[in-house]
Amino acid sequence: EYSRLQDYKSYNPSELGTFSISDGGDFINCNKAKIPTLLDFQLPLNLNEGYNGTEGNDKARETNFPQWEKGLKWIYGSKEGYGSVSDVDIITQRGILKDIGYTSHNRYKNPWKFEACKYKGKVYIHKVEQEEEWDEWCIRNSYWGRKFEEFTIQQEEGTKATYKMLKGQIGKRNVVLSAEVDAISTNGEHMEIKTCFGNKLQAKIPLAWWQSYLGKVDLLYYGIKTKEGMVHNKPTQISMTDALNRYVTKNTANAMIGFLGDVLEWLYAALPDKDETWILEYTGGRQIWLKCTGEKFLPSWYSQFIGAGKEDELVKQVEALTLGHPVNQL
Repeated sequence: EYSRLQDYKSYNPSELGTFSISDGGDFINCNKAKIPTLLDFQLPLNLNEGYNGTEGNDKARETNFPQWEKGLKWIYGSKEGYGSVSDVDIITQRGILKDIGYTSHNRYKNPWKFEACKYKGKVYIHKVEQEEEWDEWCIRNSYWGRKFEEFTIQQEEGTKATYKMLKGQIGKRNVVLSAEVDAISTNGEHMEIKTCFGNKLQAKIPLAWWQSYLGKVDLLYYGIKTKEGMVHNKPTQISMTDALNRYVTKNTANAMIGFLGDVLEWLYAALPDKDETWILEYTGGRQIWLKCTGEKFLPSWYSQFIGAGKEDELVKQVEALTLGHPVNQL
């Protein structure tokens, strides 16, 4: 149904800018020069180096920490950012759009849970911060993925992650999203860095393609690992065009963007225009739930300044903010 009604190419986002997160968690407004670059390395790679059995849970908490306030600071902390959202309906993160759009194609029916709010005509969606209980195998695999990045990419000194801000149309709605950029090639291609077991590559690529397409990534870069955590061969590089032709059908691509557009349209219509938190949740069945918690949603600094008078005054005030607090402490 969705594959007949939608064309995945209708989503063609433009890049608005980039920002980085420092080693200490601070926001750094920056340019493309901050995007990590590829390193020269010698094979084999032992992804177990430095592993102590606890790194995975630490990374889970880091990954689940909502970065959406940083995205808001970029939007309202520069004239370019502030001017880019006048016609925007939805402000969110790539990972959220990935999970929603992949729902109908996820054979494991993995659940997801987000928080949403509509305020002054714009819908905001971010992840729910929660602890994850991982077994030792999951912890080890998470570590291997980060270790592969450590071996293969060069971060700008003092930074641990770089994001780009994108603006595009999904269905009837204009969307601004933040998306992490793993690396940039010498040819200027944005890359998604991943590890995978060789016999799982074909099954993993459809979701990787969808995630990367939403983030305007050019190239998938896979370290093929053994069950012992070794990479013996040169990484496999797959362009987004090749991934679509070989691993993802156009009908599937159309269906994912179509389903995502319909959910966003439903959410936009369903939410009242009020500063309150709504839980958007999929539990693995055939329904998506929406329920109000009664709690405030917006960060206090944002709600104070969003109604400020002149744009220049707002920009100067937001530029001076320090966003070092967890969202759930507001």
